[in-house]
Amino acid sequence: MKPFHSLECDTLSLIQTQVMRWIKNNRADLLTSERLWNKINTVDLLRSSPALIEYCNTLGLKIREVALTVVHKCVDTSLHIDELPVTAKMNIPIQNTRYSFNRWYNLPKQMLNSANVSTNEFGKKYYSFTNVDYSKIQMIAELELLCPVIFNSQIAHNIIIGKDCQLPRVVMACTFFNEPIGYLQE
Repeated sequence: MKPFHSLECDTLSLIQTQVMRWIKNNRADLLTSERLWNKINTVDLLRSSPALIEYCNTLGLKIREVALTVVHKCVDTSLHIDELPVTAKMNIPIQNTRYSFNRWYNLPKQMLNSANVSTNEFGKKYYSFTNVDYSKIQMIAELELLCPVIFNSQIAHNIIIGKDCQLPRVVMACTFFNEPIGYLQE
């Protein structure tokens, strides 16, 4: 399967405006919090983001949950594989994603077998890789998130924050009742 699939979106700026308005009015704390992964009240955000619902409807997707990743420091995230059962998420750039990059890596079996299984603050297990020698693994894709993408969260990945990236960097991750796995097929 592919690491990602880019999507066209004529209403991206409207989605970004509606989501940022919701954040500022309801969860402004996210813009200064140190937490990367933030589950939010999906129904409340969707009520304030009709452009997001309409966009997903044009793709035949029904939103299950929305979360926000917020990066506050010029520090790259660690290499990880997201919690199951979802593989195909939609990531939408909301604010300050220029000059930051998602990277996916092909990991050797022994590295996968020795991964740290961690439990996040929501009680879900995910794989994290510490002290990675990036010269010994193969980067298979890199993306500057400037449009919505279907994102393969079951391939090891991280976020690289470039020196010119403005912060906070805000990305919305959507999961669906009908997972859009077909976009990731080769």
